[in-house]
This record gives sequence, structure tokens and C-alpha cells, in this order.
Amino acid sequence: MRCGVIGCGVIAYWTHLRLLKNLPGASLVAAADPSVEAREAASRLTGLTVESDAGAVLARTDVDAVIISAPSGLHAQLAIRAAEAGKHIYLEKPIAIEAGELERLESAVRAAGVRFATGFNQRHHPLRMEARRLIDAGAIGPVRAVFSSFCEPVEGASMPAWKRKRATGGGVLLDLGSHHVDLLRWFLRAEVTASEGRLASVASEQDEAWLRLRFSNGVETSSYFSFRAGRADFFEFVGETGTLRVDRHRGSLMPRVNRRRGYGVQSAWHWGGGELWAWRLRRVVRPSYDPSYRGALEAFVQGRPGATLEDGRRSLEVLLAVEDTCASS
Repeated sequence: MRCGVIGCGVIAYWTHLRLLKNLPGASLVAAADPSVEAREAASRLTGLTVESDAGAVLARTDVDAVIISAPSGLHAQLAIRAAEAGKHIYLEKPIAIEAGELERLESAVRAAGVRFATGFNQRHHPLRMEARRLIDAGAIGPVRAVFSSFCEPVEGASMPAWKRKRATGGGVLLDLGSHHVDLLRWFLRAEVTASEGRLASVASEQDEAWLRLRFSNGVETSSYFSFRAGRADFFEFVGETGTLRVDRHRGSLMPRVNRRRGYGVQSAWHWGGGELWAWRLRRVVRPSYDPSYRGALEAFVQGRPGATLEDGRRSLEVLLAVEDTCASS
């Protein structure tokens, strides 16, 4: 699969551009970004002549697929243009920022018949995958409730201008909440039936959010997202026979179950498989190492199951519904 990257900012520079140079079954043949600085950095990294206009990449006959990692407010319109050009699409989340453009995107992809993947890379993280296997195996019994938090502190001066305003795709719900809504659906194998939340804007628009969801299997979840709080990314599952904390930053996966004798809980040690330990070992020398980006791109290139357009839509619909509720309250 001959790939082009549209949007060569931080995520593309540190993940997509580097991975596509050595990904089996894929080759990086083109890239584009309107920023001079981003183009120069991407060119030094890849050796390519990086275009200033996405249209130059979409017009090339030697590009089979595009990875779109532009600012969120541009995601849908770029993906629509890619579908109309007959390119397969890997689109970073959120796949749109409002309902109207989501509908246009879905229509364009259906009409073109192209392959589409939503960039919910965390489904491919070995810690998340092992946690899902444990839950499916009944390690803590049926899940009754989930608590989660995803916080990435961003200094005001270093936050890109587009990320400071909701109208251009900013805010923690679209940026961070979209990941956790998708992962909750994926972990629980259920759909959201009710949602409510609260938003706060302190240093930038919607830089803090509280979210409560109810799922079709009766499970209720509570989440907190922030650009202003200490770094966090965890899930705490409460089951009928125990609890399971899945903490990406600590690398921990710790089931705790009721004691067989006496009162209290005990750890049910779980070491996990080779992929999980390979990630933990790599983190010793490279704490930021995250294999999920590679896993997501490999699935897209090879046509294996991953997050679909439907998954992107389901997550976005929940976030839009919460925003509507907050706006009317």
C-alpha cells in the first residue's frame, strides 16, 4: 500500500512518518502540510519533498491511501476529498467535529467504496488488549461500573491555536474523551444508551470535562478529562467478584478479588503475555514508547479488524450529545 500523510505535525512526525518508512506491506511516497516548519522537519526525517497542499498528494496516481493527521477541524473535509479521489483512508480521531460533516463523510466513503479506519490506536495497546481478555474471561465477574480519567496537561503557550477553540476542533472531549468513549464501548462490548456531562473552560475552551454514561448492558461509567490536571490515563473496572485497574502510565494490570477466607481483598497476580512484557521492557529506556500506533497502522494496511467509520461515528455522537446537554442546561 503506497501511502501519503496529510498533516505532518507532532503526532505524524513522531509516529506515522517514522512507522510508514519501515512498515511491512506499506511504503511512504508523499506527504503534505501547510506549515513551513512542519514540512522542513518531515522532509529531513523522510527524505521526501513535502507538499504545502493536500491536493497535491490526493492527485497522485501512486498514492493508494492517506493517513490524515491534520487539526481536528479539518478531518472530515480532508477525508471527504480523499474518498472522492478514490484513496483508502486512515483518519485520526475525531473523524468530524459536527453532525452535518459526519453525514457527508459517511456518504462520500460509501459512494467511493474505499477502506476506512478511525485512528483509535489505543485498542491495539498490549495493556488494553490484555485487560479486555481478562474481563472477557470473567476475572472480576460481570462488570458493574467503570471509572476512568485521561489528562494531558498542556501549557497555554504551547497549545496550538486550533486546539484552544471548540469551533476548530479543540477541547478535551474531542481530543481525549473520544478515546475513552471508544475504549469503554470496546471493553464492555456494549453501546451507550444515555449520557450526561459538564464542561469547564478556564485557560482554553472546554479544557476540562466530566462525563457519565450508561450502556446497553446496564453498566454505568464516570470519567474525567483535562488539559489542566496531572497526567493520567487509567480505567478502574468494578466487577461482581473483584476490581481491575488498567493504568497506561504505570504499566500496571492488577486484578483484586475477594479473599477466600476472612474480610478484604487480595491481588490476583497476572503477568500477561509476551507483547505486554516487551512493551514494559522497552519503556525502561524509552518511557514514551507506545506500540499501539504501529498496531493500528498495520491493521489498516493489512485489512485486519480495527476501529471502523462506525466506531468513529458512535464515539462522536456521544460527545455531541453531551455538548448539546451542556449547552441547554
